[in-house]
Amino acid sequence: MEDYYLGWIEQIERALSKWGCCRVEGRPRMVVVTGMGGSGCVGDYLYTIASTRDYGLPVTVVKSHRLPGFIGSGDLVFTISYSGNTLETRLAYMEALRRGCRVVVVTSNGYLERDAREKGLPCITVVKGIAPRTALPEMLLAVLNVLDTSGLTLVSRKEIEKLRKFLKDSMGRAYNEAVEIAEYIHENPGVLVIATHTPYEVLAIRGKNEFNENSKIPVKTDVAPEWAHNDIVGWEKPYTREWTVLEIIDPSDPVGTRLVDFMEEIYRGNGYPVKKLLLKGENILEKLVYGSLVLGLASVKLARLRGIDPLETRNIARYKEVVHTILEKP
Repeated sequence: MEDYYLGWIEQIERALSKWGCCRVEGRPRMVVVTGMGGSGCVGDYLYTIASTRDYGLPVTVVKSHRLPGFIGSGDLVFTISYSGNTLETRLAYMEALRRGCRVVVVTSNGYLERDAREKGLPCITVVKGIAPRTALPEMLLAVLNVLDTSGLTLVSRKEIEKLRKFLKDSMGRAYNEAVEIAEYIHENPGVLVIATHTPYEVLAIRGKNEFNENSKIPVKTDVAPEWAHNDIVGWEKPYTREWTVLEIIDPSDPVGTRLVDFMEEIYRGNGYPVKKLLLKGENILEKLVYGSLVLGLASVKLARLRGIDPLETRNIARYKEVVHTILEKP
């Protein structure tokens, strides 16, 4: 499975080869991204990038089978499902069509590709046959592609070309960092806490999901400064002393660094081991991709150290067997 992550450069190159393939007309009221799991993560990344730039459109993320009532015909909805068959995403997609939204589909196959083609909707297909969570770069860049091509640029093609070079130059370093993190967690087998500062909560969530799925462990996330108004008190009298902390820091953000330094005082004051991941890159996109690559590889390496198959997700399979009866039964 490591090869899926190490193939991210090829994913970026495929995305660049499709640049300009799809466009939408007009300026929407807002951009909405729907999806679940590894596909839904695309919306989190889009929101984070937009929130750190002077982007003139609000971005809304929907990880549910239901669309919020405020989404309507003036909105642009990206439907993201790697398999094309995720029921919650299909239901949200059909609701977006009923409301008259402009809809763009990003998928590798399945129902959503077939239906989008039949309806003549913009549809970008991504690499097939890999774990959905490892297709993050190509799915994210598909959305950025449509926005840029449609005159709604959030990230330009030039920035993606720069990202490709950055990742090529950084792959070896990212791999080595991932190995160190996996070994650190394996040697300190407490409940993992991923601690960070805004706007990198998306990386804490992505890391949580990666260690959940690949390494088969529960993970807690702490994000400052909100952490200092609730979670911080929970560390005063925890039931267990078995915690292991991984901090994610943007070293170019002095306020964020100081926030996490204060978090570390609390963790170390309780006797918990702490390890840092310092994000590399010159802009938010590069830092997000670098952090995601390290966390993904680390979660797979940890699975190997535990003798676990990172691809197997038995409980998700159980859920998918019954989800129709849960969501569609009157």
